[in-house]
Amino acid sequence: MNIQLRTATLDDAPFLTNVVITATIAQGRFPADTDIDEYRAGYEAWTRDTVLGKYPNVSLSVVMLDGVSVGRFRVVRDAVTITLAGIQLLPAYQSQGIGSVLLRQLIYEAEQKDIPLQLAVEKDNPDAQRFYERLGFLQIAEGGDEYHLEYRARK
Repeated sequence: MNIQLRTATLDDAPFLTNVVITATIAQGRFPADTDIDEYRAGYEAWTRDTVLGKYPNVSLSVVMLDGVSVGRFRVVRDAVTITLAGIQLLPAYQSQGIGSVLLRQLIYEAEQKDIPLQLAVEKDNPDAQRFYERLGFLQIAEGGDEYHLEYRARK
C-alpha cells in the first residue's frame, strides 16, 4: 500500500469537495434540510481560497493510494501547534489503515518538534472519536458541536 500526499491544486477543488460530501453523506451526518448543491458551491469556493493561500499556515493535500486520489488532508502548522483541520477519505477507502498512517506521520512530526497535535471532531461522529482515541488523543475541551482533542508526546 503506497500512501502519499500531493499538494492540492485549483483543479482538485471539485474532487476534494466531493470527498467531503460523499463521506459525510455515507456517515448520515448531513441534516435532512441541507441543500447539497449550495453546500457544494460554498465548499468548493472555500477550497479554492485555501489552495490560493488565503489562509495562513495551511497545507491542503490530496491523499493518494497507489496513484489514485482517495481523500483530502488539511493541516495548519504554526510555531506552537500542529492542527489536523480535516481528513476525509472516500467511503470505499475507509478502514484500510490510510488515516492511521497519515495521523502517525503527524504525530511523529509533533513529537520531533515537541509541540501538541490538536484537532476537533464533531460530536455526531463517534467512529472518528474512537479512531483518534485509539491513536492516543485526549479530549481537552468541548464547544458547540465539537470535541477538541490533543496528542502530546508521552515523556
